[in-house]
Amino acid sequence: MNLKDEPLYVFPPKLSRTEKQAKALNDLAEHRKMSKQMYRNLILAGVIFALSLFVKFIIIKILLILLAAGNAAVGIILYRYYTLSRDTRLYTRIYPDRLEHLQKLGLMGDMLKVTLYYNEVERSSQDSRGNMCFKLKKCVRSKFTKVDKKGNENDHQPKDGIAVIKFIDTKAKLTLIDKLHDEINYPKKNYNVITDDDDYYSKEDMEWDQLHKHGL
Repeated sequence: MNLKDEPLYVFPPKLSRTEKQAKALNDLAEHRKMSKQMYRNLILAGVIFALSLFVKFIIIKILLILLAAGNAAVGIILYRYYTLSRDTRLYTRIYPDRLEHLQKLGLMGDMLKVTLYYNEVERSSQDSRGNMCFKLKKCVRSKFTKVDKKGNENDHQPKDGIAVIKFIDTKAKLTLIDKLHDEINYPKKNYNVITDDDDYYSKEDMEWDQLHKHGL
């Protein structure tokens, strides 16, 4: 088998039957938690709106109505974002020469399917939200496709030639940075690893402290 066809990392990973059952229970608990939070926001919004009906001052009435609408919107948006991030269709496959990835595109249910070849990346970095940003020098083999809720596919052009990849699995991003930082032109910092064989002392230190007792 060609080594380039052997993935370095795959998400979601293959799980045993026991692991699948444990994950299902955990997902169910998380779903109930987010549902309760949404209903709390909606109930609070209803209470605030009801109170606004008894307020005579127009300015305060408007502020209460806006507060109620804000609470309801926050609850719905957070729940919607949670359900989208839990979509079982999302995947990430990291190969030695390319990245294959499927992510959500907005809150309307559209998705972005990505095939990104590293040799077409001019440089890469992270934005303030921790998303990986790839500046493309060309886009010949790489492909970006928008998939709508009905499954229809259309070509998608990254804005300003920058592909923004959102990983729901942190380990996938760390794999890219740790193992493929040269291939994706990521400015990875090199840290010195201290081992027992390293020379801790300068020549002057050795003359001053021949017994390595650090003056103690």
